Amino acid sequence: MNMFMEGLSYFTGNPTTLILLCFGVFFGLIFGCIPGLTATLGVILMTPFTFLMGPEQGLSMLIGIYVGGISGGLITAILINIPGTPSSLVTCWDGYPLAQQGYTGTALSLAVFSSLVGGLFSAFALMLIAPQLAKVALMFGSWEYFTLILLGLSVVTMLTASDPAKGLLAAFLGLLFGAVGMDKITGIKRLTFGFWQIEAGLAIIPILMGFFAIREILLQVEQFGGRKLQFLSTKEKKRPILPPKWTLKGGLMPAIIGCTIGTVIGMLPGVGQSTAAVMSYNQTKAFSKTPEKFGKGSTQGIIASETSNNAVNGGALIPLVTLGIPGDMVTAVLIGGLMIHGLQPGPMLFRTNPGLIGAIIIAYFLANIFMYIMEMGLLGVFIKIAKIPLSYLFTGILMTCILGVFAASNRYFDVLILFVFGIVGYVLDKGGFSFPPIVLGYFLGPLLESSFRISMISSRGNFSELFNRPMALFFFTAAIAMLVGPFASRMISNTIKLRHTKKFSKK
Repeated sequence: MNMFMEGLSYFTGNPTTLILLCFGVFFGLIFGCIPGLTATLGVILMTPFTFLMGPEQGLSMLIGIYVGGISGGLITAILINIPGTPSSLVTCWDGYPLAQQGYTGTALSLAVFSSLVGGLFSAFALMLIAPQLAKVALMFGSWEYFTLILLGLSVVTMLTASDPAKGLLAAFLGLLFGAVGMDKITGIKRLTFGFWQIEAGLAIIPILMGFFAIREILLQVEQFGGRKLQFLSTKEKKRPILPPKWTLKGGLMPAIIGCTIGTVIGMLPGVGQSTAAVMSYNQTKAFSKTPEKFGKGSTQGIIASETSNNAVNGGALIPLVTLGIPGDMVTAVLIGGLMIHGLQPGPMLFRTNPGLIGAIIIAYFLANIFMYIMEMGLLGVFIKIAKIPLSYLFTGILMTCILGVFAASNRYFDVLILFVFGIVGYVLDKGGFSFPPIVLGYFLGPLLESSFRISMISSRGNFSELFNRPMALFFFTAAIAMLVGPFASRMISNTIKLRHTKKFSKK
């Protein structure tokens, strides 16, 4: 309770923190409602500008962008059947058909209200679970951290990649990027290729901006160009602030399913909102008394989608603040926001800076409330912003990327890194590689390496010491099963197909 009261004091005693949180939500809603821009991109763009702020102010603004960006994607998903962010893809399936029927305002108010429900549910889960999980994490040793990080990388590699082999290669590339620079234990330079500028490692900001901003610009220029978006008209005289009662009929079941699945999926490293939304939608459809309405404007489908993808946010913050492992792509970027202020996320942060943890939790709770108020109150503004040609927007984003990267380090070399990794990201995307394994490999690679080396040094090179630690052994076994499982199942299915083919050919 002291932690939450101390965190609340950052907002009551310093109005600037509250103003920055509101600005973050507004900025996130803008990025969420414009197709091609994402919450991840919004957080990345603003991360360098938090350097001059206090950690609680900077993180509050970034969390506001996170919440606003994820929810804002529903606006264009419902109005033009194009999700503003990937997390709102499932909302298109029923939101747009309902809008086509003339209930545009109803669909929007229901979706925004569902976002609020999912966000607040995961906020309470964050308040209840995070402090308890941190106590357990304090008992972890180097072996437990090594195997837990290995499990996290295994989960994200296998669950986010359509091809397991490409997923493994993507994770290896991320680990490779994280290994660049001077070895912290021996002091030996690794993978620098004669460039003294990267002896301290590849900087976080230019890599993230290159992978997400520059790559996204290159990809979106192919698809959207500078065209304006056409929105549906509505037969409603007034946009409802609260969803009508008839839209909430039968909504308790999809809300419970969406909130639960979203929070749990958020706690799994790197799985993300899209997976949670699809799973919640399918489960809701399976339990629904009217499954035939799904895909035709079902209010249950909208509730399931929006509660789940917003519940992921709070769930993803749980492993971030307790274990130092991000739950999705945005929380992976938030690690960079913490590192800018010299903070290492994990269980020790609860001891060294509990007030900051409290501020993060309070900021997330308040951000969901501000998101609902702003999104409903300024919906017309966001619709107009979404009509701006993307050619103008991407020009501004490109300028922001260059200024942000240069301002973070005062080095032109980092601007070069920005464009190099933007092109590398574009090529990898065209090759069908998944980005969550790359980013998490980059962030978690150094921690994975240091945990393993400390474990081996403490056990005098005896790897079998792992088998004397039950929790570490459990994590290690689960990681191996996660890595081997997809390949084993593919081999078994290929064998079965081959046998069927031989039997058919004999007949």
